[in-house]
Amino acid sequence: MQEYGIYQRISQSMDRENSPINSLLEQAACIVRRSKATAGTLEPTESYKRGQIKELKSFADSLNLWIDLSGLDITYMDKGGENEVFHDGNTSVIKLNNFEYAGDDLENFFIRIFTHNRFFNNVPYSLIGFSYNSQKEFCAVLTQPYIKAEREATEDEIAEHMQALGFDMDYYDEFHNEEYEIFDAVPNNVLYGIDGALYFIDTQIRLREEW
Repeated sequence: MQEYGIYQRISQSMDRENSPINSLLEQAACIVRRSKATAGTLEPTESYKRGQIKELKSFADSLNLWIDLSGLDITYMDKGGENEVFHDGNTSVIKLNNFEYAGDDLENFFIRIFTHNRFFNNVPYSLIGFSYNSQKEFCAVLTQPYIKAEREATEDEIAEHMQALGFDMDYYDEFHNEEYEIFDAVPNNVLYGIDGALYFIDTQIRLREEW
């Protein structure tokens, strides 16, 4: 894929309302759900992920969604358990997500992304394609707006914001409502922007277990 095409995708991902890029997220999520439904109860749970990754690779092949970051003018920022993070020098952060925190079912990854965009829509994720990280792991290529921050948010500011969204606190970095659990909402994952808003850039989200 040409470098221009990559930057065009990044630019489109920032225009969420009118962007065809956003539909990639819905399409990929549908493929993952369909793969799981096809496997049904005949396959062990740990095999879901293998099948889902195989289907996503075929999806990437069919629509030319592979992204080669090696030729792009981007700056490496950080690496965590699931993400390798880059900055495009302008308005976007690019994350190579290896699905590590999805467990054995990639549907967990998509639930997290959709839920993040629902509650933290001032710093949304967009899916722009697929790639391999430095460890040769298959990854989703995500973009988020680059946030100009004054500082990290405080624990009190995070708790107040989450409570305003209708979440109850379980621990200083863990919250829940009737549907979801949001955790790892620690200060270095939540920025206090120069505009005075809070930006939840990297929390973990899962469906709440029924008791």
